Amino acid sequence: MKLGETTATVILHRILYIVGFLVSMAIAFIALVVEGRVNSNVVYEISALPIIAIVGLIILLSISLFPRIFHPLLDRLLRLGQPILKLVQKNVSMDGKADQFLLDYKSSFRRMISTPGHMLASFAASMCDWGCSVVFLWIVLAALGTTVSIWIVVITMAIGKMIQMTPIAVPGMIGIFEAAVTTTLALFGVPVAIGASAAILTRIVTSWLDVPITGVAAYHYGFKFVGQKMH
Repeated sequence: MKLGETTATVILHRILYIVGFLVSMAIAFIALVVEGRVNSNVVYEISALPIIAIVGLIILLSISLFPRIFHPLLDRLLRLGQPILKLVQKNVSMDGKADQFLLDYKSSFRRMISTPGHMLASFAASMCDWGCSVVFLWIVLAALGTTVSIWIVVITMAIGKMIQMTPIAVPGMIGIFEAAVTTTLALFGVPVAIGASAAILTRIVTSWLDVPITGVAAYHYGFKFVGQKMH
């Protein structure tokens, strides 16, 4: 796949995930307010993240629908990175690369959103992944002897997942996701020791069990790719 195409798929995935995050949080907040489990302090502590998510969604949609706006910035970034790329490929040139990238990105993004069935299936898949994460955390908390409203778990996992998607140079967001989940659960009265244990155990199920499977897949396709290059 071309770089513009792959970038478009990643950005669209992020957009769908943020929409799911906002919808889930809104439903969970309404349910907790109706149940009388949310006070003003909790709302104040958590309200920043949905606002950040909305701002991020607007930025991603702007990039996707009007990519030409970012042409000067992209062209400059590519030219700044040219000396680094020349260490790998001596004759590399960034002339026209920004135009080609934006053309590939725009055409790919518009092609994807023009198929409602695929969009709906992708959103459903994202929500299923999201729902499984919520159920995992809820079951782990129950196994630790703590009964928590499913709506609290929805909000907690939403915050954890959104922070996990933040582009910070920490491999696997180790420690950051766990801290976010523990802190959010603590806001709703869950003891820190229980919250931290639940976050770590959930992380093992939702992330680290995937590593062997994805490692085998990466090795298989990487080996195949190298073999094709050699021939």
